[in-house]
Amino acid sequence: MCWYEQSGTGADRAEWIDSGKAAEYIRFNHIGSVEEYKTHFPDYESYADDTEGYWYIPYCESRYMADDDERDFREIADAYIADHDPVYVPAGQAPPEPAIDGATLAQAAWDAVTIPTATISYNPMYGGVGATFVGMDTWVWATGD
Repeated sequence: MCWYEQSGTGADRAEWIDSGKAAEYIRFNHIGSVEEYKTHFPDYESYADDTEGYWYIPYCESRYMADDDERDFREIADAYIADHDPVYVPAGQAPPEPAIDGATLAQAAWDAVTIPTATISYNPMYGGVGATFVGMDTWVWATGD
């Protein structure tokens, strides 16, 4: 439910930070200072003339959270964003790919498949009572889809 999303170019981000729009955004959202914000965009000034490379910012969407997930979305998103600073990707290079942990992949696989119900059979079988014979080899198998 969290990944890196393409944001503005190096030139766009530098202009936004330096124009005062970042300060206005920060004041409105009460998220610290401009100087603190700049630490999330290291060397942003170096990319101020670059109109082809892009910043990728961490982003989370609650609509991708499983309905039966008991975790709090805001806590998950805050933790992801705290651990993933924006990344600058020069033109022609691959954007960052989301790291998906094994537990998430396993849960997605489990949710995606329907395991058919099987019927167990065995031989030899004593009548219709579900018994077999003591001391004899018994073959057991599943029938059905």
